[in-house]
Amino acid sequence: MNCCKTTGFLWLISVGSIFAAEEEVLLLFREDRVDRLATKGTETEDLISHYYERLAAPVQERLAALRNQLHNRIDDYEVAFAAADTAEINEIVSDLSWYWAEIQLIHYQEYTEAAIDDLQSAYAALFKLVAGFN
Repeated sequence: MNCCKTTGFLWLISVGSIFAAEEEVLLLFREDRVDRLATKGTETEDLISHYYERLAAPVQERLAALRNQLHNRIDDYEVAFAAADTAEINEIVSDLSWYWAEIQLIHYQEYTEAAIDDLQSAYAALFKLVAGFN
C-alpha cells in the first residue's frame, strides 16, 4: 500500500450548509492515510475502485452503499428535472448533498490531499451534479 506519513491531529469543522441545524463533525486523521496512486490512463470507475481497494472492508462497503445511493438519486433527479417537479428536485439535491458529504468525510479520514483531489475529480466526471457541491 502506498501511504503517506502525516502527523496525527484532530480537525473540527462545521457542516452547517449541509444540514438544517448546524452540526460539528470531529475528524481524526491517522498517520497511515493513502497517498496518490499512479493511475495514468485509468477509467473513472476503475480509478475510484483502485483507491477504495486500499481501505478496510467495512469502509469499502459503506462507500459502495453511499455511491449506489448517489447514483440512484441522480437518476431520480433526471426524472424530476424532466417533470419540472421543483419540490422533488429540492429533496433530491438535499439527499445528494448529504451522500456527497458522507463520502467526502470518509475521503478526508482515509486519504491524503493529493488522493482526495483525484477522487473528487473522478466523482465530478462520473456524477456531473457532484461538481456543484464542492
